[in-house]
Amino acid sequence: MEKIPFEGIKNMRDLGGIRTADGRSIRKKKLLKSGQLFAATQKDIERLVRDYQVEMIVDLRTRAEREACPDPAIKGVSNLWNPLFTEDVEKTGVFAPDEKDILEKHLKALFIVSHQSDAMMETALKEVRQMVQTEDFEPEAYMARMYQKLVNNQVVQKQIRQFFRLLGNRRDGAVLWHCGAGKDRSGICMALLLYALGVTKETIIEIYRETAESSSDTVDYLLERLFPASVAGNLEYQAIARRIFGEKTCYIEAFFTAIEKDYVSVDHYLQKAIEVHVDNLVRLKTLYLTAK
Repeated sequence: MEKIPFEGIKNMRDLGGIRTADGRSIRKKKLLKSGQLFAATQKDIERLVRDYQVEMIVDLRTRAEREACPDPAIKGVSNLWNPLFTEDVEKTGVFAPDEKDILEKHLKALFIVSHQSDAMMETALKEVRQMVQTEDFEPEAYMARMYQKLVNNQVVQKQIRQFFRLLGNRRDGAVLWHCGAGKDRSGICMALLLYALGVTKETIIEIYRETAESSSDTVDYLLERLFPASVAGNLEYQAIARRIFGEKTCYIEAFFTAIEKDYVSVDHYLQKAIEVHVDNLVRLKTLYLTAK
């Protein structure tokens, strides 16, 4: 799944061509995922409409992200807001409050204040810097735990259910979904959709690995767009951000492991938690897969 170069849109991917276990493949120019569209140029917009016939955009970002960096209005294209989780992270439980886990407390601050004042953001990053220097700080383990928490989070399940419904309601054009950087929230939706379409878990993990290897500019984009210039230009903070926000296969592996631990299989999770039933699968495969 190669990255498609756009002028102002980062991490654009076309799922077309990915093979399923039964020998079919995903139709090209039908399923796209990316980072936020805020910086899309007029040429980018024209390409989305002309070359990909995008008819629906699904925005997975929070309200604060959406208001700070709104998607451009595109004539004839529906833009639907479907936040995977909200700013009220304590209520959603994605970043469950645990006073013993200082890392979660301050990473929560990173997400919440990223669109607030520079001073607030710098304060949060300084606190994270102190934690990074402690011996027991393991950013990969933290992010893996976050992915695992998403599995049973009721708000997240509800929004993923809506994501599947939206994709099942497409008419003929393409669907583009995005979050901020096009990796975590967009990646989770991609992983579950690929599995529902018949792509093996092993193939999905390999796709995630390949995507991570070709996304070295993703953190650069996050630093440039979300953080104050004084933070984005600080090499020490850059190193911290790369450890915390980089893409790694262990995250999606942790997600699948949590599903199989609590639901036995991904198939059962899709059926029970996401409410993707046989008729839904038939509809999705008809829309997005090539004929046998």
